[in-house]
Amino acid sequence: MNWGSLMLVGAGIGAVAIMLVAGLRAAYRRIDQWETLELDDVAEGKFFTLSDGERLHFVASGHGIQGARESESIILIHGLMDSTYSWAKNIDALAQAHRVLAIDLIGFGFSSRMTEPRYSLKYSAQNVREFMDAQGIARATLVGHSLGGAVALQVAHDFPDRVNRLVLIAPGTYLLGHIPSVAHWAARMPIVPRALASLSTTHPRLRMASWRYALGDPAHMDETQVSALVQTARVKGSTDALVAMAASPSDSDLPAALTTITAPTLIIWGDRDSAVPVRHGDRHIRALPNARLVVLEGAGHIPHVERPAEVNRMILDFVRENHADAGHVAA
Repeated sequence: MNWGSLMLVGAGIGAVAIMLVAGLRAAYRRIDQWETLELDDVAEGKFFTLSDGERLHFVASGHGIQGARESESIILIHGLMDSTYSWAKNIDALAQAHRVLAIDLIGFGFSSRMTEPRYSLKYSAQNVREFMDAQGIARATLVGHSLGGAVALQVAHDFPDRVNRLVLIAPGTYLLGHIPSVAHWAARMPIVPRALASLSTTHPRLRMASWRYALGDPAHMDETQVSALVQTARVKGSTDALVAMAASPSDSDLPAALTTITAPTLIIWGDRDSAVPVRHGDRHIRALPNARLVVLEGAGHIPHVERPAEVNRMILDFVRENHADAGHVAA
């Protein structure tokens, strides 16, 4: 290749780099026009102030069956990039017989956005315990999806006397326990992480694509629920919170400590889960001493959204029944 050709190649690479930087800067700035909502713009629910001053948003429903023990409260914990809205098809059904409380983890929904890298499973578990204390709940059944499943397990490990039962829906325990250190380093770079995160939240096609990716059957697309999730992504500080999460150091006993968690556990998984493969369910039941796995054929990563009637029935039955046995069931 002669000198003239090298100059042309260099100029082309330089032009591409300039365009890339310009695109990243535009995406970086776009997020400030996108995030316009305040925490108090939420339509329903209440707030609880944690000991560190952060505000946790929650929705409560039901009073439980007559004569029910306080241990029959059910706390719902959503997954990554989600909120209390993810339980829209579950709360009312569960509240027919139980006191149900769905929380927004810090950094999501209409809860506070921390922009410092201090997110962790242990931090979230501590928040759940504080929330239970404030609500007068000595023990509860925790229902967690994906990230929320890992949070529920961390609560059961750190505060075993506060957990009556666990229902885990495609928990991301093994994924969260193996985030490479390079990801934490990359999240601390200037401009780039915020710009990339903004693209994933502000671009409508990417949002819809991620929702379809979570489904086992695209026909189960619920645009009303997607619209609700979009609202929570517009809370000020959402993108910076995601970057802070990625930069936060790992702080968890999981998955190594799963063998010490003895609470009766029901694990629900979709066999078409592309986000967290169903083989992770087998890993959980091998590690947890008192767990069983139900695999829903045709469901994806969010079976409580795709197949709410079945999931609601399984949760209610599990809360009622004797949990002496563990095993593997296909449904």
